[in-house]
Amino acid sequence: MAGNGIFAGGLYAPTSIETWDDYTGATDWDAVTTWAGTPSLPLTYTTAIIDTGRIDQWLPLTTVNKQGQLSTTIYYGNTIDSSGGAIDSASSVTYTAGDSVSAIKARYFQFLFSVDYADSSGVEPTPTISSIQTDMNTEKEFASFDSIDSSTLGGSLGARQLVVDQPITPTTVTIQPHIPGSDPYVATGYVDGGYVTSIATSRPVVYINKSSTPIVLNIYELDTFGKTKTIDCTFDAIIQGLPNATVDAAGNIVRG
Repeated sequence: MAGNGIFAGGLYAPTSIETWDDYTGATDWDAVTTWAGTPSLPLTYTTAIIDTGRIDQWLPLTTVNKQGQLSTTIYYGNTIDSSGGAIDSASSVTYTAGDSVSAIKARYFQFLFSVDYADSSGVEPTPTISSIQTDMNTEKEFASFDSIDSSTLGGSLGARQLVVDQPITPTTVTIQPHIPGSDPYVATGYVDGGYVTSIATSRPVVYINKSSTPIVLNIYELDTFGKTKTIDCTFDAIIQGLPNATVDAAGNIVRG
């Protein structure tokens, strides 16, 4: 944990920008009534590294009780250095009030909270932090699709785009193609009705790119003779994912 503030009177508060050098021999010490000075801002606080235990999709939520305008930077990655004190090659994202927040795929997380005056004139009370709470949320939501004709979707033949109409970050995508129709087939050289059978007109196989937005469905046909080609098909789908979040007016990351 690290920051540029001090703990005083139950609050995490900024230090002053003044030093002893700013107080000369002419200082009237009898007139000094506070050691607050001019606050050094923004006030920052960095949490310890959070180990979630596995690489997965996580929705970071925060509750910070503070005075002032809050911004939150989240550092994340899949490994930490040998000392355990830093995330290796960490990626980061910064959020302020009004931003949308999506799930992040990683194992290790660290939060940097920064508080400053909301008004540049600095007439409001000095920024402070009284408490911090973080939550790596994994509560899933579902979206389902019934009897979708892939030819009606965007994208192109063999690479159809499945738009999820709920504000979630997909973690699991299950696609079930419908049983295709069949056509009569007569073996070459035979005319007896006993040799007439039916074969499926197509055998759809769907490969899913869920890291794309929207999700891309790569749909192929595997025929009796081992040939493949891109096709459309009718399918059902179930999408499991984490809900998106927003940054509220106070700067906290909340669900919905």
